[in-house]
Amino acid sequence: MDKEIGPQIVAAFSSIVRRTRALETTAEAMGDVPASVIAVLGRLSDTGELRLGAVAAGLGVDTSVISRTVAVAQHRGLVARRPDPRDGRACLLSLTDRGRQCLADRRNKRLRLLSAVIDEWEPGSAEALLAGLTRLRDGLAPTGDTPAAA
Repeated sequence: MDKEIGPQIVAAFSSIVRRTRALETTAEAMGDVPASVIAVLGRLSDTGELRLGAVAAGLGVDTSVISRTVAVAQHRGLVARRPDPRDGRACLLSLTDRGRQCLADRRNKRLRLLSAVIDEWEPGSAEALLAGLTRLRDGLAPTGDTPAAA
């Protein structure tokens, strides 16, 4: 990679992440569901019912952090807990219908935001962006630190 473009890619990607977080923070300030709760909902949507530790591991955070986040989600009626039939000491988490709708609403909001920007681009640009982002995602190891084995 060119020694000038690498830092520019990192800066652009970092800026996108910061702007997205700022939008999420603004939404939370207006009473919307916190981004951390949306992450839990997304994980449960992708995988189905999980134990708390599995949600934490899948999101790369400590179990105590997820415990607090799940408590918020459960209080809002977005996540349900039930005893794990294989181990009565553990609970299984699942999305409620309200949680599915909340996640769908957030995803639709994000899609409208992206569409407002990308719809103005030249034909084929969105496809090129998707191809590049997919290659980047697939080339990163789960830790994000080293290239994945081919």
